[in-house]
Amino acid sequence: MRINLLGPLQAYGDDHRVDLAPAAQKVRQTLALLVLNAGRVVRFEQLMDELWDADPPTSAHTALQTYVYQLRKRFSLGNPRSGGAARATGPLLGTVDGGYQLSLPADHVDVFRCEPLLARARGQFRDEDFAGARDTAAAALQLWRDDALVDVRKGPMLQAEAVRLKELRTSAHHLRIEADLHLGRHHEVLGELTSMAGREPTNEWAQRNLMTALYRMDRRAEALQVYQRARVRIATELGLDPSPELQALHTAVLTSDEALLRPAGRLTAVTATTRAPCHLPAPRERLTGRAGQLARLTAVLAGRARADRPLVIVGGAPGTGKSELCLHAAHQVSGHYPDGRLYARLRDGAGRRVRAAEILRSFLRGLGATEEQLRLGTTDLSLLFRTWTADMRVLVVLDDVCDVGDLTPLLPSGVGCGVVIGSRRRLFVSSSAVHVELAGLPFGDCLHLLASSVPSHRITMDPEGLRRLAGLCRGLPGALFAVASQLRRRPHWTARQATAWILESGGADSDPLGVRAGFDRTLATLPAESRSLAYALLSPGVPDRLTPALAAAALGINDQRAEDLLEELSESYLLRARHPCVNGRFSYEWEPGVRPLAGRQSNAPVMCSA
Repeated sequence: MRINLLGPLQAYGDDHRVDLAPAAQKVRQTLALLVLNAGRVVRFEQLMDELWDADPPTSAHTALQTYVYQLRKRFSLGNPRSGGAARATGPLLGTVDGGYQLSLPADHVDVFRCEPLLARARGQFRDEDFAGARDTAAAALQLWRDDALVDVRKGPMLQAEAVRLKELRTSAHHLRIEADLHLGRHHEVLGELTSMAGREPTNEWAQRNLMTALYRMDRRAEALQVYQRARVRIATELGLDPSPELQALHTAVLTSDEALLRPAGRLTAVTATTRAPCHLPAPRERLTGRAGQLARLTAVLAGRARADRPLVIVGGAPGTGKSELCLHAAHQVSGHYPDGRLYARLRDGAGRRVRAAEILRSFLRGLGATEEQLRLGTTDLSLLFRTWTADMRVLVVLDDVCDVGDLTPLLPSGVGCGVVIGSRRRLFVSSSAVHVELAGLPFGDCLHLLASSVPSHRITMDPEGLRRLAGLCRGLPGALFAVASQLRRRPHWTARQATAWILESGGADSDPLGVRAGFDRTLATLPAESRSLAYALLSPGVPDRLTPALAAAALGINDQRAEDLLEELSESYLLRARHPCVNGRFSYEWEPGVRPLAGRQSNAPVMCSA
């Protein structure tokens, strides 16, 4: 079985081509998704989201089984669960708990042959083996016949993958041209660069390299005309000035800088390190129930058909998995940001601010700054970071963000850069930002997450106990993983004992599900008075549903101050506003997992937010 996805879908089995033209689009779609995830389990819910856009019909599961059956029949794929029907060797399409898994050698899929070639070409380029890099990148490009998955219907997952593969092709093309220029083959790439610069007048990479090629061919006046056209189009369409690198190249052409005549002498705005920095921590857990949000984030971050910088903001109550979703998305799109992946938490474990200068020094050190540059003050460090990233493709992940003002010095300036923000408060950063707000997981996903985290545990033999245990976690992934972690350490526990561990944990220092820690870190970002009032609202006797009048009576403050407090807690994802309004005012209720802290938090220590 061999599958080609870099163009129209092609399939081969046993030395003959399999005609997929008569197959239903959903069969082709299922095949493409399984192939792109070869060796990994594709969950039923992922396939249904892909095939029916999160609105599957009642017969979806039966239809999905039919599509898989057709694929097994067309390619003679064995199923490990079918006993003797499975072949000892060759590809298998197995039914596993919760999904399907296609076992297929990597070299049988053109995508998986292309990616290692491009990675090797990048390594050769970094090692200044420009001839090797050029040939390897060209070999990768030969695998492409058209846009990837061009004739396959695309749901959210395949659409994100098609965008990623398009960027992969562009990256290979750029790398091959860069290598040609370093080898002095400016005559050979002039036509390609002229065409590319005409199609993409605001693409500074194309304009720079076209100027360089023209200058080396003793066509200096034409190189200057390219700059002038690019400057006008960038100003008209984007409202920006050319990047520092393009301006520096313009100056070099004006002054007839001899360095431009040398193949490896093209100017750069940054002193780059030999290896692009990657500061991203590894995700701690796999995602469950977040396929739609993950696909949305990766589509934005991987999409290049934008005139502005991709920026996404993930918010939600404590324990909803904001940080994990940000990291999963960042790792999936890391190949689109070859100049570096930078990460920072803006608050420490106690909720205190981390100084912007400290974060900027970490970023700039990874990008190759000298010790002298790192001794600059916060303002100059921020200006240096913006200058260096003006023409780079860097992904910046900023977690535990609570204030827009904290972001200002840390944002890269280049439109090729991407930004991922994990926020404890609702933020407005720019009108082009994409916001994703996380709620608790559906109960079915909670059961699946808990059971799949400890599949061989005794609790899976008690369905009702498992349901009660999952219910206590109130849809919070953080709480579910805390339970799973405890069960891994204590495999002899029953579901009843695990439930008792949660219900009977008491005392001011008890936090079995990890909810209190996130709650305290969120409250630590508020003024001291607001923190004390919030703890008081969680005291026994205060109603679950709050109105400004009820909060004012419980706290001994006026209605306006009570309403301001409730709105402040709503902005911090601790309360949610509910309709209908009472006397023109909203009612509020605690986010899941927060109210169980009642009776434990009233004496919580006041934490410093300085």
